[in-house]
Amino acid sequence: MENAIQRGAEFYLERKLFEDGEKKYLPWFNLHYPNHYYYDILVGLDVITKLGYASDRRLEPAVKILEEKTRTDGKWALDRVHPDVESQYMPHYRMKGEPKPFAMEERGKPSKWITLTALRMLKRIKDAN
Repeated sequence: MENAIQRGAEFYLERKLFEDGEKKYLPWFNLHYPNHYYYDILVGLDVITKLGYASDRRLEPAVKILEEKTRTDGKWALDRVHPDVESQYMPHYRMKGEPKPFAMEERGKPSKWITLTALRMLKRIKDAN
């Protein structure tokens, strides 16, 4: 089990938690809540730091992106609600009977849940260094 965790963590760390080929996959840069099975850089940072990799310097590019998304009031906004039926990356949702997005907070507004997760994750990094 430990070997599988190490290999999985290394896979993400080698890719800075967001690199997937030549082109950036833009949905990974949109913060969302609840997470369900969707990924974004905050989900990646939260998981990888919980697994004990908070002091790994390869997290710095993802942390920088997250810090750039911080609002002037010190909070983070809900960027997207999933399923993201508006996204160009999800054309299969544009059919009859498309799923209805579920949101606990308003898109574009400060998110208590995203802010809590970001601050908790940043504290893990600070405490590890």
